[in-house]
Amino acid sequence: MTAWDPALLAVPPLTEAEERLPPAHKLYALRTLPMGEIKAMGFDMDHTLARYKTPEIDELAFKKAARLLVRDRGYSPWLLEIPYDPAFAVRGLVLDGLRGNLLKLNRERQVVRASHGSRALTRHEVDAIYSRRRLSTAAKGFRSIDTLFEIPESFLYAQMVDGLDRGTLRAENYLELFQDVRWAIDTAHRNGEMKAEILAHRDFFIQKEPLLALALDRLKRSGKKLFLLTNSEWSFTDGVLSHLLNGQDEARPNWTDYFDLIVVSSRKPAFFLDAPEPKPLEGHPHCYSGGHTAWLESLLDARGEEVLYVGDHIYGDVLRSKKNASWRTLLLVPELERELQLLEAKAEDLREVFRLETARRRTQRKESVLLDQWRRNRARRHILGQRLSSDATLALDHEAAHLATSAEALQRRADLQGLELKGLMGAVESAFNPMWGPMFRDRDELTRFADQIQQFACAYTGKVGNLYMYDPLATLYGPRPALPHERRT
Repeated sequence: MTAWDPALLAVPPLTEAEERLPPAHKLYALRTLPMGEIKAMGFDMDHTLARYKTPEIDELAFKKAARLLVRDRGYSPWLLEIPYDPAFAVRGLVLDGLRGNLLKLNRERQVVRASHGSRALTRHEVDAIYSRRRLSTAAKGFRSIDTLFEIPESFLYAQMVDGLDRGTLRAENYLELFQDVRWAIDTAHRNGEMKAEILAHRDFFIQKEPLLALALDRLKRSGKKLFLLTNSEWSFTDGVLSHLLNGQDEARPNWTDYFDLIVVSSRKPAFFLDAPEPKPLEGHPHCYSGGHTAWLESLLDARGEEVLYVGDHIYGDVLRSKKNASWRTLLLVPELERELQLLEAKAEDLREVFRLETARRRTQRKESVLLDQWRRNRARRHILGQRLSSDATLALDHEAAHLATSAEALQRRADLQGLELKGLMGAVESAFNPMWGPMFRDRDELTRFADQIQQFACAYTGKVGNLYMYDPLATLYGPRPALPHERRT
């Protein structure tokens, strides 16, 4: 038996500069996560273990869906001529299929930005339609864009709304377009054509992650049981993960060697809600199709908060596993790396935004005090009336004129500060996305997407490989909860 070769796993040496992790390589804990208490760790595959290249994968889905609409639903061939725009939509939007609109919501579920088709709506138009009321996104005609797979759906729907408005396409209403787009996107993913093309050109569509095998190996060597829980069927799962993991480690030559349990065709989120019997896959030990939470926990001897699940779908992976199984959750946000890069690139502008906003609020506060003093002055003059001497009356009027002039000057200053702030903030947000701005924020407010992350994820990060840099038995500490008066600024 040969001695173990330390170069076997090709562990990259740590330099002094790398001892401090770059932001894109960090895990961001939202609540304390004691990794030492975790007995089993599960992973989704699509956009989690497997990171698909964008815009390549999105353009493929868009074209496949457009062809289906033309071929099977009789839509105009004009759809086939539309070039795909990867910058149009961001994750976290909501489709309003009744009105032909795309919406960005804040944490209160109010519409903060919107488009009709691909045309951005003004604040006045948004208020006229939605009245700043709290939307129920579970109502008929609404659809949340929660996964990266749904980004092409947003663009396709917007283009079809534009086509209907111009008379290029024919349909009864926006809802019919909405339903047909839903059908086309689902069919494109389910009929096997997309998956066959991905497997035929894996290097083109699938991004390899250098630390993926190392991260899984380190977790497994720490004593944790690893499981795969994916909605993809066996043939596609095997094709993707063999491309990513086979041959990465001589001790684990096949991708299945990294996992104690493999569940394909899991039907998430129904996996966490129903209890159908799992079906063993013939010829593949510890591999099953279907199943349910209680069965999986019993097989792995890990229950509730002893399980940590890693996935990219805020509803199907994180919310349901948290609510229905009490699992701890790690949300994968592949877009996080780009958002962090932009935050760093725009750091000076963001500091200037904070300075301007602070100055504007101070100016407005000073103006409000002067206006109150002016009102008190006028009230005193009115109440005292004839009892005041002519000198006292003159002095009050002189003071009132001075207060009014000073308040007007402060108002003009606040208006100028507001205009400068609006221009700078608009430029910063446009760098993230010209129409929608950042995924996680809109001006001073968190978005609905960010709020869902805070509610349901124990932690979030950009890629599974980031786990390699963390001790599998250590505790990740979330931010210390604090009221505003406890924060020192």
